[in-house]
Amino acid sequence: MKLSHLAFAGCLAAGAAGLACGDDASVAAQAPAPASNPDQVVAEIGGRKVTLKELDAKWEEFDAAERARVTQLLYQNRRNILEQLVGDILIENAAKAAGQPVDAFVAQDAAKRAQPVGDAEIAQFYEQNKDRAQGRPLEQLRGQIKDFLESQRKQQARAQLITELKSKGNDVKVLLDPPRYAVAIEDHDPIRGEATAPVTLVEFSDYQ
Repeated sequence: MKLSHLAFAGCLAAGAAGLACGDDASVAAQAPAPASNPDQVVAEIGGRKVTLKELDAKWEEFDAAERARVTQLLYQNRRNILEQLVGDILIENAAKAAGQPVDAFVAQDAAKRAQPVGDAEIAQFYEQNKDRAQGRPLEQLRGQIKDFLESQRKQQARAQLITELKSKGNDVKVLLDPPRYAVAIEDHDPIRGEATAPVTLVEFSDYQ
């Protein structure tokens, strides 16, 4: 239950501001996907074209650490959303095979997995998060806490369902490649082992 405290703190803040805190995070306005074709022209100055590859090379030269951080963040977000999409498709296929609407299939499965939220759990959760309650009593927050815990259990039940569906012969292949970085090795770099070894380990050290 402690893993849920931070998320619930956001719900408490939203409740204090008169905002809703539902099962799903609010979706930001859709933005076009970032360019990925290295040959795409991103600027033209007097006939001189600048490609995305040249832009990224300049970024790498200017701030390699930041470029690596952003690239990794983009990959991680795509990977997280891909997991959600895979789960959605597995559930849709299972619901279709069962001859049920998706919502009914998910609700029926969750009812078998998720135990009802009791008063003792609500009180315990309140005590563990009392410092985030901004002085509001348990009775004022009881409904929010119950909704939050029920939402958490529905998410856990969904995750368990997806894990089971993956294990039941569903052929799931994730082909999204993680970012890879080419590390140049100079002649003067200290090296151990054979130069033709199939695997190269690079150690980065900071002596500041």
